[in-house]
Amino acid sequence: MHQRWNNKSQSECHQFGGWNSRSGGALNFKSFAIRTAVALALGPLVLFLTWKGGYFLFALVLIVSTVSYWEFVHLAYKKNAFPQLFAGEIMITGAVLALFCSKAALIPVVLGGTILTLFVELYRKKGSPLLNSSATLFGAFYFSLLFGSLLLIRELPLIYDFEYAEAGEWLVMLIVVTWVCDTAAYVLGSYFGRHKLIPRISPNKSLEGTIAGFLCAILAAYAFHMLFIDHLSSLDCMAIGAIIGSFGQYGDLFESMLKRDANVKDTSHLIPGHGGMMDRFDSLMISGPMMYLYLIYVAF
Repeated sequence: MHQRWNNKSQSECHQFGGWNSRSGGALNFKSFAIRTAVALALGPLVLFLTWKGGYFLFALVLIVSTVSYWEFVHLAYKKNAFPQLFAGEIMITGAVLALFCSKAALIPVVLGGTILTLFVELYRKKGSPLLNSSATLFGAFYFSLLFGSLLLIRELPLIYDFEYAEAGEWLVMLIVVTWVCDTAAYVLGSYFGRHKLIPRISPNKSLEGTIAGFLCAILAAYAFHMLFIDHLSSLDCMAIGAIIGSFGQYGDLFESMLKRDANVKDTSHLIPGHGGMMDRFDSLMISGPMMYLYLIYVAF
């Protein structure tokens, strides 16, 4: 079964939040066209919610986090781990609310969620308590805290006295540059990829595609500075582009590792032509927090 998955993965690729760039070979134009059409349909909505911020972005973060955790739970099932779905969703909702409303409430959410998980596991008779509780806590806080960093970035003007719309432009840059990076890695990797990056994790990813995505991310971020971004310097924008081009692809690789371990191609079939929610936003799970840290400790 593992070999069958491996053979299939050699001929198919994915990602909206991380295309799998092939190690050479012809571009699958039909697959690329389907993914592009879906991205063009859903992309503007994601950008609008991100740019508006406030409750719009809160809703987006909450939906992506809770659905991603649901997909993660079903991945864990394939490894005989049984995370607590209900407790995990409660923790995610509480953590996202805390990030949006009052970061001081985050500590009680983490403590309370951990205690709830341990308490519930005492009365379960399914699988390994060690694996179950570990997977529950990891999944809940991985999706809520890391993807929730978008909320932290969006609300930075309230701390540093910028125009509120400016942070919306930063997040739009984060998402668009991620798409540019992923698409460049996929397209250029399909044509020029010859050397596999980490074949044991993602046999279709090439070193050439990864480098192409990294460089295009820096160029795209610089273009954003020239066209839209005023408060951040050109050096800051290029540094953010480098963060997206490196850590974003790292996030994609991490998710690929989880899927390969679970012996699946996509986390779900929620988004036609793209896979699941985890597949679409895996890059932002890592690049978002890293961009936030860069902004508060370097740029400002």
